Amino acid sequence: MAPSASVSSTFTRSIRGLPEWAVALAVAVAAAAVATVPRIVYDRFYYGGDMLESFVPSWHRIGGELLAGRWLAVNPDAWIGGNYAGEAAYGLYNPVNLANYMLAAKFENLSVASFVIMAEFLALFALGTYLLCREYGARRGPAVLAGLTIPFSGFTLFYEAAGWPSGMMAVAWVTLFWWSALRLSRGRTNPLITFLIGALTVSMGNPYAALGAVVILLGLGIGLLIQRDFFRLLVLVITGACAGTAALVTYLPLFLSVDVTTRAGSTGIFNDTFLQPQIGGPAGMSSPSYLPVIMTFGGPVEVIPSLYLAWFVLPLLPWLPWGRIRALFASPGFRRAHGRPLVSLAVITVVYFLFTFGPSNVGMFRWPIRLVEYLYLCVVIGLSLALSLGLSRDRVRQRVTASAVLIALGFYLAFASSPALTGRHALFTLLVAALCAIAYLAWRTLGPSGLVAALVVGTVAVTAAQVWSLTHDVDRGSRVDPSSTSLLSAQTDRYQGTVLQLADLADTSPDDVTAGRILFGNEIMASSAEGSINAYTGIGFTEFQEALCMDYRGAVCPGVYGALWQPVNADIPIPLIDYLRVSTLVVEHRLVPEVETAPPPPGWHVTERSDSRTVLQRDRPPALPGRVSFVSDGVRVLVSDTDAATETVRVTGGGGTVSFARLAWPGYSATVDGVPVDATAGWHGLLQVPVPPGDHELVVTFRPPRENLSVAAFGAATVVVLILSVVDPVVRRRKLSGATTRTT
Repeated sequence: MAPSASVSSTFTRSIRGLPEWAVALAVAVAAAAVATVPRIVYDRFYYGGDMLESFVPSWHRIGGELLAGRWLAVNPDAWIGGNYAGEAAYGLYNPVNLANYMLAAKFENLSVASFVIMAEFLALFALGTYLLCREYGARRGPAVLAGLTIPFSGFTLFYEAAGWPSGMMAVAWVTLFWWSALRLSRGRTNPLITFLIGALTVSMGNPYAALGAVVILLGLGIGLLIQRDFFRLLVLVITGACAGTAALVTYLPLFLSVDVTTRAGSTGIFNDTFLQPQIGGPAGMSSPSYLPVIMTFGGPVEVIPSLYLAWFVLPLLPWLPWGRIRALFASPGFRRAHGRPLVSLAVITVVYFLFTFGPSNVGMFRWPIRLVEYLYLCVVIGLSLALSLGLSRDRVRQRVTASAVLIALGFYLAFASSPALTGRHALFTLLVAALCAIAYLAWRTLGPSGLVAALVVGTVAVTAAQVWSLTHDVDRGSRVDPSSTSLLSAQTDRYQGTVLQLADLADTSPDDVTAGRILFGNEIMASSAEGSINAYTGIGFTEFQEALCMDYRGAVCPGVYGALWQPVNADIPIPLIDYLRVSTLVVEHRLVPEVETAPPPPGWHVTERSDSRTVLQRDRPPALPGRVSFVSDGVRVLVSDTDAATETVRVTGGGGTVSFARLAWPGYSATVDGVPVDATAGWHGLLQVPVPPGDHELVVTFRPPRENLSVAAFGAATVVVLILSVVDPVVRRRKLSGATTRTT
């Protein structure tokens, strides 16, 4: 035996001797290590898009409140972005989410916080993929390869991990749920485990996680129906339904709030082609520089390799043992033992294929490219199963030629979509060809373990090259990424009370954003500022946003400045800026040029005037206490005790209405001296409550809509699963005992 073959054989035997949990843990650790490569190449890789404008600053604020002993279902200081329960995306009932939010609150550098949390979920995705491949019957080597491939595919890494963290979390949890549900369908795990993982999957806050759980249960259920294993189907259905009750606490506040939001009317099926991949796009899945032709934020051609899967997938196809695969599927014994369980994989693959290349909008689900990573997960599972049969060693010349043709096809597709980057495409093609040659030599000299090692190392090299090629033109000194909480606080520490910023992102200098002078979305939530009317929202509050001409990231129109100093209406004769209880006004000069030289309005003074902005503040705090913004004539507020979810007000006088600087989200209720009264939306959507004449105690409270019902349903489901967790093993043991008796 050759020395290299001996080394490979010894290494393979040592790997086989490891317990399964050790290999799975090693895959997760390796994935976390590979996740550091993009950050080493570009230190802001995991801090872009919604990550910095929405999620991480909110995680920081929510986590800080949790560390202080306060759980926020609503944050009135964040206005349109403050209905955390209604947004659903924050998954407030998911303990893993809450732990990560507290972790994020410990970081001064938010880009480091985002990297740490995304590395965690990339590792979880790798772990789930490895376990899932093993459960379907893949050998360890191919399962390890699958686990260290799919997290670094184009859409997952460049879209999800880099900017859409909710999607990254969703696909990781769905994969782990698939594994646990598959084991449950085979009677290899307790229903309680699948229930817990399913509840974490559904409650993490991304609707695609809930959709994924449904698709997984559908595929496994059809597989069990074909096998006529009705008891296991019943166990799976009951467990899945019970885990699904976590959707009530997570999404019911959204559905019961949708009528006041910008998502109202998001129904039906239509196609505007936005982020809708074409069915031929995956032909470039092994070309690292292929930028698909797809309508996206930057135009009709992508700027990142969103349909890339792995550099080796297509070149490896000619080497798969297709004859052996066909013979296995033709074998009656294989069909009985393995073919039927693979039905679930086939069903799930077909469903995700139809979703990925379907219309751009299906109800509240939009942008079908978000599902390509689920389709690719199915692909890598199938590839791991095929690789478990080994590679073909005959007709080497023909197979090499076929691989070369597929590599050349990848180059052509990349060139055709973006000819201006021909040089880059050529370099990546040469890199893929060289890595294929190295992988072939590793396979021939070291065997399957050598092949897996070469493919994983090649994946790391390609990932580093992709990140470098896509970021080397970025001006590192002028980036729109305010990540330092100290810097943000230094720019906002002079702000007092509620802040309103008048700025438009389209006209804002990136330097002003990076320096923290002009902030959009939730960026200000990571500073020391008390609260900001400008925020990021995934659902919006239609009436309020229309009144302030405000978009989902807090940008406004120029005319808002003049409207602030005008009375709200005949019934509310105070200026709009008083009605909103604004104490600090930040005005961008590019949006409102006249403010740069104009004297401040009466009752206000200038605290800062730079080249880009003017900051004005009130001479005196608002006259009304707490968050009370206006009262009818004859009503007098004596005192107000307020926190995020509750406000207690002592009123006296002839009766009328009390308005609060709180958006009237569904979930608010009010009592006067303990008697329920209406809490409605007043002008511009602010909360308004009637009070009768006399001295009274008015209490307004927010609770997520139907929270008691949702929690009770989940509690009942937990009890059902606990009972099932006892019944299922008993029935399985009896069946096994009966089968043993009959055999004897």
